[in-house]
Amino acid sequence: MTDKQQGPTPAELRELMSEVHAVQRRVQDTYLRLWSAPETRDVAYQLEDAAGDIRRAWEALERIAGSSPRVHVVPGTESLCGVPWGVCPDHGNTLRSSGDNSWCTAADCLRKWGHDKLGTTCGEPVAHKVTDAGGKSFLACRAHAMDAEKRL
Repeated sequence: MTDKQQGPTPAELRELMSEVHAVQRRVQDTYLRLWSAPETRDVAYQLEDAAGDIRRAWEALERIAGSSPRVHVVPGTESLCGVPWGVCPDHGNTLRSSGDNSWCTAADCLRKWGHDKLGTTCGEPVAHKVTDAGGKSFLACRAHAMDAEKRL
């Protein structure tokens, strides 16, 4: 019997998104460099369009990553953070929300979600056990543990 192939994990999707983001930055940097010279502005405009296409690819990956824990995690194979509010996986407690949209407010972070990530249970993989001064503990993802470390 063959196992069904699992979809990408949230960590794999974040790694892919990071790579896409790096390409987008390189394209934008090249655009800015070429924009300054009139003889290369036509290519600069084309690079600006390409950067927009890359951004849309990143946003599509972000949508997939947002639903990934609910779709691909098999019970018993990966524990998920149960903190009752979401975080940016890279920057922690930096989210803002309005309606059905959430975004990270950290400088240079382009992450955004088409749902109320701030108002939902986290769902990132558990990475740490956090213990307060009173000895109470809970399991948390890397971002919630980072936030707890600042606050405890």
